[in-house]
Amino acid sequence: MKMLTDSPWARTVSVLAWTVGVGQAAQWMADLPSLSTTEGGRDTASSMTGVAGGTSFGKNDLAPLYISWLSSSKIQQALAREAEFRRSSSPYVVSLKPNSAGSQTPPSDAKKTIEPPAGDYQIGIYGPLMHSFNDVSWDDLKQRTFLSSKKDRSKRISLKSYIRPKDRVDRIAVFSFERQTKSVFGLEDQEVEFSADGKKIFLKTSFKLKKMMLGADLDL
Repeated sequence: MKMLTDSPWARTVSVLAWTVGVGQAAQWMADLPSLSTTEGGRDTASSMTGVAGGTSFGKNDLAPLYISWLSSSKIQQALAREAEFRRSSSPYVVSLKPNSAGSQTPPSDAKKTIEPPAGDYQIGIYGPLMHSFNDVSWDDLKQRTFLSSKKDRSKRISLKSYIRPKDRVDRIAVFSFERQTKSVFGLEDQEVEFSADGKKIFLKTSFKLKKMMLGADLDL
């Protein structure tokens, strides 16, 4: 959970509830299937944010959004481990990704339910209120959504594709950016900034590259 919400590969930001879906009930087991586990009688998502399952957000309440570098192996491993944990702790959890027959995948196959790192850089966003992310499209976002170097603004990658949360089993909003044969970003850039702007969505956060290492290589 730490890796998925507060690590070099993930950021937790707070936004005003009206910007992402005011009045919607935060049904944690439904809206955050990849972040909801049962531990000590409370689900993990609500204990992380202090909000109980089923609570509605008011217009001026703050709602959490989790922004992660989804294509990194660290985040992929954390999602696979979390999915395996949920299966072992609850008989009611639906598999993160159905198998080819459309049925639930056995716990022994948990790691296989997570897609391998994509050919593109991918940023994933998840949270209790995802209404705005379901309403927005690639056309709405494409002009003002980028990955860029904070040190060298000439290094910028435009949004390649966007998948809405409601179109994925895990309900994660996925922003994809083309990964070049030779990586655009390196340690010399210090930080990579993710900016998304479209309709009611305006998000900006940065990732420190020197902390996103796997051995001697950047894990992006």
